Amino acid sequence: MANIMDIFFAPTKVFTSLKEKPRWIVPFVIVLVVVALSAALTVSVSKETIITKQEEAMRERGMSEEQIEQALKMSSGPILLISSTIGGAVYTGILLLIFTLVLNLFIPLFGGIGAFKTVFSVACFSALVKVPAAILKVILIMITKSLYVTTSLALFVPNLAKDTFVYKLLAGFDFFIIWEMILVSIGISITNGIKRDRAYIIVFIIWIVSIFIGIVLGGIGPR
Repeated sequence: MANIMDIFFAPTKVFTSLKEKPRWIVPFVIVLVVVALSAALTVSVSKETIITKQEEAMRERGMSEEQIEQALKMSSGPILLISSTIGGAVYTGILLLIFTLVLNLFIPLFGGIGAFKTVFSVACFSALVKVPAAILKVILIMITKSLYVTTSLALFVPNLAKDTFVYKLLAGFDFFIIWEMILVSIGISITNGIKRDRAYIIVFIIWIVSIFIGIVLGGIGPR
């Protein structure tokens, strides 16, 4: 538990210990549980808003009233809560694995030593930043009763339409994720023998590319 708290106040100490003995299970489980709980709370607090948006989307797709009624009946039950809870945890776990895999592939190209378990340990401990992020966002959602809460650069353009490219780009630069990426950079520089400046370059390039990929995939998804 000491290492869990140290990631916020003494990250160098944590990463030095991970270099000697990589471990990821505890932080990984904590992150997934918190993400799942925050998703469940978000759905519980803003269920009516979510259902309204689903109904609007179905009408835009030209679904019949009978189809909409049947779909909404399913959404109003426990399936929405369950799918959001499980989906949030699974999505986060998959992203951590993919991020680690890509990072581990590039580390040797920048002069470091690749080691998947070590890099995954660094990623999981750094991801603990998602815990205060999730708590803050749930609190903001409970206060505002809105799903559109952000802790990103999008805060500086509150009147910008949420479906614009600029808003999505700014929303991608979340302050907590920036903190997380800084921790990952520090971590791999300690555990994988890569120079600190190169660690920042590789981590932030991968992250920024992922933002653009997310925007593109979000743009071609169902509306």
